[in-house]
Amino acid sequence: MNQAQFVTLAEAAGSVPSGAKIAIGGAMIMSPMAFVRELVRQEKRDLDLVVVPVGGINVDLLVGAGCARSIEFPQVSMGEFGMAPNFRRGVESGRIVTHEHS
Repeated sequence: MNQAQFVTLAEAAGSVPSGAKIAIGGAMIMSPMAFVRELVRQEKRDLDLVVVPVGGINVDLLVGAGCARSIEFPQVSMGEFGMAPNFRRGVESGRIVTHEHS
């Protein structure tokens, strides 16, 4: 039987190389924001995000910080707070490649 191994948040984010494809979820609730902030702090770049099931502030922060290259998503929204502004600018400018899955 394998023992569970715990690592620090910095080590967990450090195991994600720039250019990786990562799944991220949570939208506006249960979002892994500490992990997202650590990816930003470590200046990860060219991440391909797979949003499960809906993206929100987590995706918007990664786009705004210049960490995301592409996003596969059914929806990216800040819920009752409206559009995700960094996501919207990234898409409108063509800086972010998108793959929408309705």
